[in-house]
Amino acid sequence: MGNGQIVVPQSGPTAANFRLWGRILSFAAGNTGTLIIVNVGTLLVRMISSVTLARLLQPSAFGLIGIITSIFYTVVMLTDLGFRAHVIRHPRGSEAHFGNVIWTIHASRGIFIGAFCIAGSPILAAVLHKPELAWPLAAASLTLTINGFASLSQFTILRAGGARRLSWFEFGLNVVSATNGIILAIWLRNAWSLVIAMIVASFLRTVLSYFIFPNAKHRIARDREISREFLAFSRIVLVSSALTLVLSQADRMVLARVFTLSEFGLYAIAINITSGPTSFASQFISRVAFPIYSKTWNHTPDRLKHAYYDVGRKTVLAYGFGCGVIVGAAPIIIRLLYDPRYHDAAIFLSIMMAGGALKMQTQAASDMMTAIGKVGMTVHANIARLIWLGVAGTIGFLTFGPMGLIVAVGMIEVPALLYSWYKLRQNGVLSLRHEFVYLGTIVCGAAIAGACTWLLLGLAGRAA
Repeated sequence: MGNGQIVVPQSGPTAANFRLWGRILSFAAGNTGTLIIVNVGTLLVRMISSVTLARLLQPSAFGLIGIITSIFYTVVMLTDLGFRAHVIRHPRGSEAHFGNVIWTIHASRGIFIGAFCIAGSPILAAVLHKPELAWPLAAASLTLTINGFASLSQFTILRAGGARRLSWFEFGLNVVSATNGIILAIWLRNAWSLVIAMIVASFLRTVLSYFIFPNAKHRIARDREISREFLAFSRIVLVSSALTLVLSQADRMVLARVFTLSEFGLYAIAINITSGPTSFASQFISRVAFPIYSKTWNHTPDRLKHAYYDVGRKTVLAYGFGCGVIVGAAPIIIRLLYDPRYHDAAIFLSIMMAGGALKMQTQAASDMMTAIGKVGMTVHANIARLIWLGVAGTIGFLTFGPMGLIVAVGMIEVPALLYSWYKLRQNGVLSLRHEFVYLGTIVCGAAIAGACTWLLLGLAGRAA
């Protein structure tokens, strides 16, 4: 003690406390811990923003932005060339010339899709019978072009295990975007506040991507060999992305046509809440698990099954349980966060979150197959989803109306999960015990939360 150093006790309660806090800090400093912290923070930011905006704007504003978001997702997926996956897994992914060529293609794509959406905005507004959509859609389309000029350093940082830095970067952008949206909503009180916030967020992301990450500078470059190889890889990605597009947007395109803007706004609220947990699942698999899958396959392929089920096992189970809780507690969640105008969003939230819970398993299987070079599995899983949507979605819509379609969409991961199990078994990776334990955590969370919700709503009803 005399030399000013802190002596950590080796035994006793104090030592146990030091070791506990050490483990907590060590976990929080890792990629998985950072993803959890950032995604919980992002979910809180989204909730605060959504609740605040719900008191400043009408449901129709959320409906308008929901339609714009769906249109952008459609355009992006139709032109998805697999930039992230190609840069991360390619042996030359860190080379400056290689990056410049891919960035040139990326920027050109951004210019094209931005101009396409601006030109097509009045046509889309007319097709959807939403004339008030035209100008906000045209203005928001600038984000597509701006995003195209962002640095590919956001991808290359993941090659070096930089998921933490990327996660904090995106969290900061989410905070700024939410803050801007609220400030603008106080001033404008209409959907334009959200459109302007989208443009500002895209501009900041693009500019900061050149300062936050290393080796971020790019210049225009062309190389036939690199372009040819990339486009060959992209053909498979385009097929998968086109299928993903149909699967993820078919319900929204149909509902955008048959729902009023206010009704679609309720659906958009549910999708926004669901996107928080599913975004975590996507980031966890792509940023933490996928690099480990790839490394294991390249160096110790005999441990592939162990790596697949061991990466963040506790995190995966906690995710499943949390999704189940949201499924069961949706009515309470909506009532606590929103005024009575939005209470009907609860049923949408329960249905969509059930599918989101299964997304962790299906995406993990897809990324595992990609890591070992079997990219086609993603396409085949999407075909299984497409068949389900075509059959169950059509029957549901014709029999029960929009709600039948929504239920079919909520269950769309079931056929993909069954196919994923088949492919994992074929490659010697499947463990049904681990798979059913995960499903059990979802059911357990939904049952506990559902029972508590039933009791609380019953007590509230009698008190009223």
